[in-house]
Amino acid sequence: MVVLGISIGTRSSGIAILEDKRLVSWNTISFKSIWSERKSEQIIGKYEAYLKTHKVRVVVLKIPRVSHRTEAILSLLKKLQSIIAYHGCMVEYTTQADIKTAIPEIRNGRDLINHTAELYPQLVPTLHRELVNKNSYHDKMFEAVLVAHLIQQKDSFSP
Repeated sequence: MVVLGISIGTRSSGIAILEDKRLVSWNTISFKSIWSERKSEQIIGKYEAYLKTHKVRVVVLKIPRVSHRTEAILSLLKKLQSIIAYHGCMVEYTTQADIKTAIPEIRNGRDLINHTAELYPQLVPTLHRELVNKNSYHDKMFEAVLVAHLIQQKDSFSP
């Protein structure tokens, strides 16, 4: 089974593909331009490319808490829901609070990236770069990997 994890954002998004519990692709995608319909379509196009390329069956979206859901985020979610339905994928939504409930030892962003890198050692080089950077860049990618991992751990999505 192929799972696409997305930590959704309008400036950057994290993407992860897990196939039969193996991390096969991960990325941080940046969108630098100001918000517009064109930018929205570019973001959705990137997500859809992952859906098609990897023949995704389940999408898990890490979404911001309600107080951080801007009109732009809500617009992206609506378009993304349409694309996911078009491709016949199941979808799950999760938040930072859900992650902390599932893994109580995760108290902050650093705990999240450390935990994720322990699960997937191929992320250790990115972890080291992230810890050295003054501004976090790959935090959404680590979120995407972790939410995809958590969804594959659920019995209802076992292959």
